[in-house]
Amino acid sequence: MKARFHTTLSVEQLDAERWRLTALLAFCSAKHDSMIIVPAGTVTDFASVPRMPLAFWLFAGVGQAAAVVHDWLYRVDTSVSREVADEIFLEAMEACGVSAWRRYPMYWAVRAFGGTRYRSAPLTGPEQHPAGELERDPMVE
Repeated sequence: MKARFHTTLSVEQLDAERWRLTALLAFCSAKHDSMIIVPAGTVTDFASVPRMPLAFWLFAGVGQAAAVVHDWLYRVDTSVSREVADEIFLEAMEACGVSAWRRYPMYWAVRAFGGTRYRSAPLTGPEQHPAGELERDPMVE
């Protein structure tokens, strides 16, 4: 079984830094044999890339669906460790088509510097929904 998104990312912009999902986002992790469901209404800032010109140019705007899943696992879903959340982020970036030369530096950046965001308060916005799931995918054998 290959990791893949079962839905497409659908968002509306709330302000310069936040977007809200207008439909649920579903990702199946093959490595962790689980389905991650991010509900509609969840607010995200996508990947938090430093605003240094070179880093922003290289890494901003790639793997946005993977960043939403990662935000969800870091800020809302309490059932996974930080290490697992980061592994799922790496797997989801590959499923989004992010090339290896981009996804591995992004993965190592969250491993090195993501600790301050792990279990931080969820982003909020109008109609924020706190429910979501990390469950075994019944389609994976």
